[in-house]
Amino acid sequence: MTASLRLGAKLPLLLFAWALAEFTAFAMVSKTFGLLGALLLCLMTSLAGVAMLRRVGLSAALGLRRAMARGRDPDVAAQASREAALDGALAAFGALLLILPGFVSDFFGLALASPSVRAWVQGRLSSGGGRGPRARGPATLDLDPGEWTRLDQPQASRRHGKAPPAVED
Repeated sequence: MTASLRLGAKLPLLLFAWALAEFTAFAMVSKTFGLLGALLLCLMTSLAGVAMLRRVGLSAALGLRRAMARGRDPDVAAQASREAALDGALAAFGALLLILPGFVSDFFGLALASPSVRAWVQGRLSSGGGRGPRARGPATLDLDPGEWTRLDQPQASRRHGKAPPAVED
């Protein structure tokens, strides 16, 4: 509950910072291209966002269909469909950001239009938000006493042919 309160307290500040960044970016683009040029650019990116959203809907449906047809194993098919659904959702979010007026949101929308950026975001989301390494295998390995050895000697001395010291238990 405290995490949601902290987010609730920060949300107005984040929205204010985003609005300030959008205003600053619009002022800079207006200074460079003029007011009419900035408004025309906003309109063009919004239209591009609408076109991208229409295309994303169709390609996401086709991607889900391909993922389901590719995986005969239910677990593989489920994982592939989750990845395809997340990719489609990220692309649709990028299209929505393009539709919103503003150049900062357009920047992030165009970034999410790139498959490599979406793959990076998917990796960050699937690893728990990028906190720590992604789990690649089991957390616990159960080995019999004959299946492992203890190395107390540093790597450098083992390279020179010295025998490791005897371990007394």
